[in-house]
Amino acid sequence: MGVLESPAELKMPAIIAHNVRVVHFCRILISIIAGSACGIIGSTGFRGFLFFLLSWISTSVVFYLRTGSKAEDYFTSTWILVTHDLWQGALSFILFWTLFYDIVHI
Repeated sequence: MGVLESPAELKMPAIIAHNVRVVHFCRILISIIAGSACGIIGSTGFRGFLFFLLSWISTSVVFYLRTGSKAEDYFTSTWILVTHDLWQGALSFILFWTLFYDIVHI
C-alpha cells in the first residue's frame, strides 16, 4: 500500500476509524500497564489516581506530538486524543491496580 499524501485521503472514514481503533488499543494497554505498576509500587488513594491522570495526560501529549500537532488531519477532533475511552481506561487501570496491589502487598 502506498503512502497517503493528500488531505482528502487522510479524511476518509475508514482511515479515521482505524486511527481511533489504534488509539483505543494503546490507551487500554497503557492503562493496564500503569495500573499494574501502580499496584506493584504500592500506591493507594489519591496518589494512585494521580498516577492514572499523569499516564493519561502523557499519552495524550505523545499522541498529539506524534500527529505533528495536526490531530484534525487524523481524527474528527483533537479532543478524541484526550477524552476517547477515558472511562474504559480508568476501569482497566483500577482493575489492574487493585489486582497487583493485592498480589504484591496482601
